[in-house]
Amino acid sequence: MVNDLIDAAAQPPADPKKPNGIAVSRRLIAHVDVQLEAFLGDARMTVAELAALKAESIVRLDAPINGLVELRLNGSIVAHGELVAVDENFGIRITGVAQWPD
Repeated sequence: MVNDLIDAAAQPPADPKKPNGIAVSRRLIAHVDVQLEAFLGDARMTVAELAALKAESIVRLDAPINGLVELRLNGSIVAHGELVAVDENFGIRITGVAQWPD
């Protein structure tokens, strides 16, 4: 048993780019569709306040009007940006992108 521990300690660390010994390539996942979420801010309210909402109600977010928008993928922030108008829709001008792992 002690020899097994010594042998395991002598092994080089696993390469994070090769899980289970398989090389990972960005090209492998390049065409997988993902859905990004744009997060503007949030608000806290009681259930009574939530139940009282109706058309024309305003919910105040905790974000400034010129604050950065977070782009999230599966809840993880992948970029920041600013709201812009794109024809009749909103868009986001990217101001920063998270580092893609090598």
